[in-house]
Amino acid sequence: MNHYLIVCRSVTYAQRMMRTLQRAALACHIMRIPQGLVPSGCGYAVRIREGDLSQALRAIGQINMRPVALFLDDGISYTEVPL
Repeated sequence: MNHYLIVCRSVTYAQRMMRTLQRAALACHIMRIPQGLVPSGCGYAVRIREGDLSQALRAIGQINMRPVALFLDDGISYTEVPL
């Protein structure tokens, strides 16, 4: 099953985003970004199911949050997705 990683600018933003998505009844969790995925080094992302992407982006947009980056995780590799 594919998932998306919604990259956040800080752990605090990731926590806020996760709470927003949980209130929207979306399954998600915070994870460390795999090393080398983004140039800034370490960071945090919220992982969601592939089918929940549009609803998740709407929910976080309603609280004026914007992801730093978005990656598709197909279980083998990560592919950056344009926002």
